[in-house]
Amino acid sequence: MPGWKTWLVSNDNARTEPCHSSSTEYSRRVLSDAKNQSAADPATVFEENLGQLMALVQRRLTLELQFHQRHDLERLESDLTELVTEFGQLLRVIYRYDLGEALAHEAAWFASVLAARGPGVDAWRLLLDSWVMAIQGVIKPPECNQLAAPLQELRQRTDEFFVGAQTGDDTPAARPVQELVDRLVVGDRNGAQQLLRVQRTAGVPATDLILRLILPAMAEVGRRWERNQLAVFEEHLASETILRLLAGLTADETVPVRAGRTAMVSCVPGDQHQILPAALTAYLELRGWDARSLGRSLPSDQIARAAAEIKPVAVFLSMTMLARLPEALAVVEQVRSKLPGCVVIAGGRGTVWGRRLLETVGARVTQDFCEAHRLASGEELKDA
Repeated sequence: MPGWKTWLVSNDNARTEPCHSSSTEYSRRVLSDAKNQSAADPATVFEENLGQLMALVQRRLTLELQFHQRHDLERLESDLTELVTEFGQLLRVIYRYDLGEALAHEAAWFASVLAARGPGVDAWRLLLDSWVMAIQGVIKPPECNQLAAPLQELRQRTDEFFVGAQTGDDTPAARPVQELVDRLVVGDRNGAQQLLRVQRTAGVPATDLILRLILPAMAEVGRRWERNQLAVFEEHLASETILRLLAGLTADETVPVRAGRTAMVSCVPGDQHQILPAALTAYLELRGWDARSLGRSLPSDQIARAAAEIKPVAVFLSMTMLARLPEALAVVEQVRSKLPGCVVIAGGRGTVWGRRLLETVGARVTQDFCEAHRLASGEELKDA
């Protein structure tokens, strides 16, 4: 992806003027300088007004859809309503931590979701325009200019994002994964279990079934949903069937728990995606851990309290969306405060851009189950 363009504020009343640069670090520095020169921190002002801004964005979207009578856009109203909240929470993180490059990356994901759902370009522009108008209507200069500039830049790059969405990776999953997904999306637990039994009979370890079949199947379900190739009910059937398969895997295996190997697995607060932590919990149990799962979306104080009572050797946190970064950081700090010797390991799509900040507060970050197990075990990682 091309480098993020910079935006400059020459004085308190000046309008922002984008200037081209291929240096993301220079872009970040310029934005930081602009924030330091303003009367108030733009990120703080944004967060103080976030509720009002979201309400205004939602209201404008509703009025636009009613006024222009775009029936194709009206079919996307429920998706746009959800995206308003998710995008607002994302902006909160981008502004607070100066993650301009991450904004471009996340925008590409939003574009890919909308591109598969009809008038994606118009919906994307409507979403961005609504946020810019809300920011300019609620927040005074110069902060509104600094906050609106990256969104205006995203709008200028709309064609780039949607071309990328249309030419994205459509490489089909391996045949065994496709066969498993075909059963998952219709809720065929028996058929899915039979596929796994065939693999087990052939000598494939249960842990490898998670790594080679179940995780890729989860990714394929996500890809099909993103491409609008699955109905919502099909995605739900797949998710529930995966949970049942994982429970069956651990029930069918007898793995002695090694002394002192207690682990706790949880989504970060606000994260509703429970499949990945469920898969990790099953994987850890099959590797000899006594793994306790808290599921999804517990408040940070409850996660920390659970850690204090369970006293695990390691706490594993799953963060799907970058927008949950502040909550993830709070959990890491609270857990380490109560259990200084506990290893905290974070993973999931949202941790990719949040890695530096998570490591700053003492977490280890990985996207690999095997590495997570080794980090928690204190084992030296071997070269691949």
